Amino acid sequence: MSSAQATDLPAGAGPGRVLGTLLVLALFLGGLFWIGKGLFVSGVDGAAKQREYFGERALPFGLALDSAVRLPGGDALVRFARAGGDSGPTDAIFLELESRGAAEAMLRASIEDGPAGAAMRLKEWERDKAFGWHMTKKRGDIQWGEWSSKLLIERSYAKGGGWKEEARVNLSAPTRALVLLTHWPAETPVDEQALRELLAAVVLAPPGA
Repeated sequence: MSSAQATDLPAGAGPGRVLGTLLVLALFLGGLFWIGKGLFVSGVDGAAKQREYFGERALPFGLALDSAVRLPGGDALVRFARAGGDSGPTDAIFLELESRGAAEAMLRASIEDGPAGAAMRLKEWERDKAFGWHMTKKRGDIQWGEWSSKLLIERSYAKGGGWKEEARVNLSAPTRALVLLTHWPAETPVDEQALRELLAAVVLAPPGA
């Protein structure tokens, strides 16, 4: 994250490491990983992380601390879920990665992407919805206040019908590798203005502090 332009981070993690982190994250969000919670994860001080991310101010959109864990491999995941309200993201997840290269990899477009390929895949899905798939809806920059960083919006189409969107923002700095992930209600596109409001509430210490 930078005040003038998006931070360009060097790649430092192999595809296997990145895919492993994303797989663990998917299991977490689906609720499956709780089965092995005691064996595979350890607790993180969620209240301290909330102060680190937001200071003493109230969280926007009715978000409240939901969970904070350290995943296999050392990455930490802190999730804030919406306790009320009818607008904004349903949750905000801060994923602290061991590698800045892994953070950068999470902001790359889907392999299934490409205008022609995505259009054909969408037509196939609309015919019978017999499979699930995802595509990149947007990859670029997002600006809020004096800050700017990389933004990726992914849309996941579910087997049987329906879709959801996820926004990812790279909040990494020279001293940390951090990605913010937000999810939105079913069949609701990412509201970038609401996302900016959420980002404006984040008060991370500057690099090197």
